[in-house]
Amino acid sequence: MIKYLMFLLAGLPLWLSESPGGKDVKVPADVAAEMAKLPAQLDYNRHVKPVLSDKCFACHGPDKAKQKAGLRLDMSKNAFGQLPESPGKVAIKPGDWAKSEMVHRILSDDAEYRMPTPQSHLTLDAREKAVLLKWIKDGAEYKPHWAFVKPQKAAVPAPKSATEWAINPIDNFILAGLEREGLRPAAEADKELLLRRLSLDITGLPPTIEQLDAFVADKNPDAYEKQVDRLLASPHYGERMAADWLDAARFADSHGYSTDRMRDMSPYRDWVIRSFNQNMPYSDFIHQQLAGDLMKGPGNSAPTRDMLIATAFNRLHQQNGEGGIVEEEFQTEYVMDRANTVGDAFMAISFGCARCHDHKYDPVSHQNYYELFSFFNNVREAGQIAHNEDLPTPTLMLPDEKQEKLMQFMRSAITEKEAKIAGTNTSAGFEQWLAAGNYQKLVSETIPKEGLQGFYDFEDSLSNAVNKQQKGAMKRDAGDKDKPVFEKTARGQVLLLNGDSYADLKDVGLFRRSEPFSIGMWAWFPKDFKEGVIFHKSNAERLYNFKGYHLLMKNNVLEISMAHTAPSNAITRHSRLPVPREKWVHLTMTYDGSSTAQGFRLYQDGAEAPMETVIDQLYKDIIFYQKNEPALQIGGWWRGLGFKGGKVDDIAVYNRNLTPYEARILAGKAAWENMAGKTANALTASEKESLKAYYQQVADPALQTERQELRRLRMAYDDSTKNVAEIMVMQEMPKPKKSFLLERGQYDMPAQEVFPNTPAAILPFPDSLPKNRLGLAKWLTNKENPLTARVAVNRFWQNFFGVGLVKTAEDFGNQGALPSNPELLDWLAIKFQQDYNWDVKQLIKLMVMSRTYRQDSHTSPELLEKDPDNQLLARGPSGRLTAEMIRDNALAASGLLNPKIGGKSIKPYQPEGLWEINSMTYKADTTDAVYRRSVYVVVKRSVPNPTLATFDASSRSSCIVRRQRTNTPLQALVTLNDPTFLEAAKVIGEKMAKEQDAGAAIVQAYRKLTGRTPQPKEIGILENLRKMELDQFTSSPQKAKGWLQSGMYKIDPSLDPAAVAANAVVAITILNSDATLTKR
Repeated sequence: MIKYLMFLLAGLPLWLSESPGGKDVKVPADVAAEMAKLPAQLDYNRHVKPVLSDKCFACHGPDKAKQKAGLRLDMSKNAFGQLPESPGKVAIKPGDWAKSEMVHRILSDDAEYRMPTPQSHLTLDAREKAVLLKWIKDGAEYKPHWAFVKPQKAAVPAPKSATEWAINPIDNFILAGLEREGLRPAAEADKELLLRRLSLDITGLPPTIEQLDAFVADKNPDAYEKQVDRLLASPHYGERMAADWLDAARFADSHGYSTDRMRDMSPYRDWVIRSFNQNMPYSDFIHQQLAGDLMKGPGNSAPTRDMLIATAFNRLHQQNGEGGIVEEEFQTEYVMDRANTVGDAFMAISFGCARCHDHKYDPVSHQNYYELFSFFNNVREAGQIAHNEDLPTPTLMLPDEKQEKLMQFMRSAITEKEAKIAGTNTSAGFEQWLAAGNYQKLVSETIPKEGLQGFYDFEDSLSNAVNKQQKGAMKRDAGDKDKPVFEKTARGQVLLLNGDSYADLKDVGLFRRSEPFSIGMWAWFPKDFKEGVIFHKSNAERLYNFKGYHLLMKNNVLEISMAHTAPSNAITRHSRLPVPREKWVHLTMTYDGSSTAQGFRLYQDGAEAPMETVIDQLYKDIIFYQKNEPALQIGGWWRGLGFKGGKVDDIAVYNRNLTPYEARILAGKAAWENMAGKTANALTASEKESLKAYYQQVADPALQTERQELRRLRMAYDDSTKNVAEIMVMQEMPKPKKSFLLERGQYDMPAQEVFPNTPAAILPFPDSLPKNRLGLAKWLTNKENPLTARVAVNRFWQNFFGVGLVKTAEDFGNQGALPSNPELLDWLAIKFQQDYNWDVKQLIKLMVMSRTYRQDSHTSPELLEKDPDNQLLARGPSGRLTAEMIRDNALAASGLLNPKIGGKSIKPYQPEGLWEINSMTYKADTTDAVYRRSVYVVVKRSVPNPTLATFDASSRSSCIVRRQRTNTPLQALVTLNDPTFLEAAKVIGEKMAKEQDAGAAIVQAYRKLTGRTPQPKEIGILENLRKMELDQFTSSPQKAKGWLQSGMYKIDPSLDPAAVAANAVVAITILNSDATLTKR
């Protein structure tokens, strides 16, 4: 009766209804009318929560920082509880309008009282108010968000006409929905169009005319299934699937940010293609990308090379090489990107919204975000990447078969040589050397002379006392000359340093990692000195990620380091000895050429300093391989802190590893003369030990020869690795790095410490799993996880049907769309995860074998208005080809397509000068690489390929799982003028010109480009166009030449240029038609 009155009085301004609580609540007429239209039973997730999420959660949702009046409307206990600021009142009283403050607020005309407030710029329309009123009246039942509830496998429906039409369970679910809407499915698509749809969806390439004819002629019941199996077995299937995944993985060939230098991560793309082609279970696909380095290989062995390559997924984010940035800030940004990407790519939850505060709409707290963050915060990486082509570490070297054989051979030779040296018995030779009194010749050496490459006492400015012709130079910051400043002291003249200028010793100190060397000096540290470099061989500070070697002080601790690319491809050790201030201290760094931390020592005042090894993982050389290789520099470096206020004296540089006793001699704590006056028999055991170490380093001829050979082998090995491919990968630090909740998401505002964990609202993290990335990966594929399988199934559905069962494929949260067919989504998720064991090809086959997929895509205006996105699926999928498909279709139809699979990115034709924005020059490929598929086109983040970008390809700066779809005039300009399409049209035109029958040539070209046979009317139009263009080109030969100059392909000179050009115009016309650019 009430509903009937509401309908009758809908036109009145206000209507008084009796509330369930017994008091009258004024309900506006328009709201009353909308209530009359609502279903008898509202569903919280489908009807109510979208209203609350859109209009209420911003101020009364999960985000504690933004909650107004202490009210949360996303949880029943809070919504039903007493209002903190209005004692005795509740926001919602189930079944009672009068006692529900929400009802009074949303219906109020008073702007100061009404909710949402005017300041929120949100308003409720009549239907939304009606939904909330009816929901409260019916008891205000809350339900968990649908996506956070484990999928339940619904029974396959049996609609009335299922036996006539449905051939697999997908059809039953779709048909049941159509019957509820009073709709019928469309007929099956024409065989030509169906095969083109299938071929493009599975391989991204059109079918050939031969494949079309064979399918049309095949009348067997399994003809279509044979095509499905053929396409799923094609190696091009992996390329098609990779094109979508690379968007999600934010794969690119450049680092991003303003400098946006290039990098080669193509081995990861090859791994993705290979994984899809090999039909890797989707669970393994997740595990290997997130944590392949933590997995076991076959037979419980170390991770395979492919497992390690897969972890590049975590390193594909943008990386900054700009000078002057804060290291810690961008280290934090990289970890955040990983956390955000995992949320977007695998869970369709925008975790990034909780970076600065609790998520406004979803049950992801600020702490939850940093708990997820902590899974990815245990990799040793640089915030500012190197200003050259060196990849940010950690990396994996990827030698090809020939390189691997050579490297393995050389590693074996090095190991053998090291063992031979270690096993050499020098006792007899040493005794003879002692007996001959050779050690007594050392008496004249105040400092060790053997191997001394440079000695600087600063009495003659910056001259090298070993070679007076060799003089150092004082320089400032970027290399400008400066004057050295000296100070007279009790030690004599010493070099005074200001922290900005540095002494460049030019050709001294040019050591590789394979070469032993030692550097000693006297240094005077000012009282307030905390951080700065003492000496180094490099081009700058972190600008090149510390490539070279150095001795510096950081946080009052001395650090010795040698790096190819810090912080992972390096050796770094910290001294545990305090450094005295305002007094002279002697420091000697020695290195034995072994590329190990144990071969790298520091002596302070002659005593070996106890060291803490931070990293011991140097696997590539430390030189720049450039003409002006930087030499040893003292007291400062470009764009880094120097030895401000410090003094240095008596710098000694050796091309060998000094012995501990020699380090003491340099420090004035020992002298050869103490032994020189003794006979061999009078020497103490300690003295003999010191002399023997010296003998082995310098005087044993056999050992010297072996060491020279070892040095040569090590250098050759390093040279052989110079051109070996590398890829960024993940690698856990031995000691877990601490993670903190960051206030306001700022790297420099840490609050409480957090530990790896996952949001309990999704699925509590099981105690049985390790608290690392592998544990997280297994949590994602846990059968209790409500999101992963649903999200994956929805993305694959989107690929084949154009729109996901959840339209917002990127958002399964409260702000996302609801499933158009929730029962089907859950049925598919469980089928995929449990029955198919994450088998992607089996899932795809199920989808494309359905009659739902095979429907004709034509529709009526009425159906288009009722279901514009085709979510009901009363017709087959259709839509414009993806950017990659448009280019690949033209190449394939013309016969230009280079089918090579895998390898480095290619540079096709593009307008000149675009890359100059980053001071780089784009050079298009000049081989048939230019005709390779678009999945291989180079992706420069700041300058995306203009052709692909115009057709909505992602810039790959962040995770994208659903591309935007635009329709602009620029798109037509691209397909009419881009050299790729003009060249394809030219090649097709050449083939058409060779045909005797012009009409037959048009049909062939049309079928190649569109996948279907043209109608007679279409043939007539194109024949007229060809005749008209042929007349014009015949009368104006220069115009014909212009058409034939596009691209590298040279046409047959025996053909009439006018005929080729006229046919090329016909081809470009077909190429620009809806029939070509749209998948039907």
